[in-house]
Amino acid sequence: MALSEYRTALVTGASSGVGASCVRLIRNKGLDVIALARREDRLAELAKNTGCRTLALDLTDTDAIYSELPHLDADILINNAGLGRGYEGFMHSTPAEIDEMVDLNVSAAFHTTRAVGEGMVERKRGHIVQIGSVAALYPLGLPVYGGTKGAIHSFAQHFRMELSGTGVRHTEICPGRIATEFFDTAFKTNEERESFMTGYTPLTPDDVANTVIYALDPPWHVNISTIELTPVEQAPGGAIIKTARNS
Repeated sequence: MALSEYRTALVTGASSGVGASCVRLIRNKGLDVIALARREDRLAELAKNTGCRTLALDLTDTDAIYSELPHLDADILINNAGLGRGYEGFMHSTPAEIDEMVDLNVSAAFHTTRAVGEGMVERKRGHIVQIGSVAALYPLGLPVYGGTKGAIHSFAQHFRMELSGTGVRHTEICPGRIATEFFDTAFKTNEERESFMTGYTPLTPDDVANTVIYALDPPWHVNISTIELTPVEQAPGGAIIKTARNS
């Protein structure tokens, strides 16, 4: 189905960055949009600027997901909520940081897809978009974050098979580095963040949101399964060689 044939989109992690851009661009296409996030002040500002509806919800609350989301009858789900921790390395990640990433990046995404997707399958119409990462596709030295996004990548491939014949489309968007607030919490110091984010031109939230629009807009018989997009200066892959001992 073309984007204009859908009625209601649900966007998670909508208070900033890619989520907020998705809300704005989809609203500009004339659809009803429900912006979901935890920060009520940000949601109120987004509603004022775009006319979207809002839902303040903690996606790590599984009971809340199943009580609040199914009745929204969303045609489109943008699973964007997520966070990064452990950029200093797996062995430096705290147990709480590991659990936090798994709970939001994996469990919440699974449950949100389940809660919203069931109605789509029943209605035989809908489109689910998972915002993944190139960290799911290449070893970037981010075991926890990359592992959670790898789970989403595998899930997307398997769930796409299950959805065959239902009329529901499923897309995974795998971006590289994006200039968002994500990296404000991914690093413990500003110096680490600046080192990671300088020397190249990162993607913008609108770059990713426009890619989402592209995936949503083909006719009903076209499913765009996976899209990878990165800054021109970012080329994942290759080898990192470090000497383990003196020769």
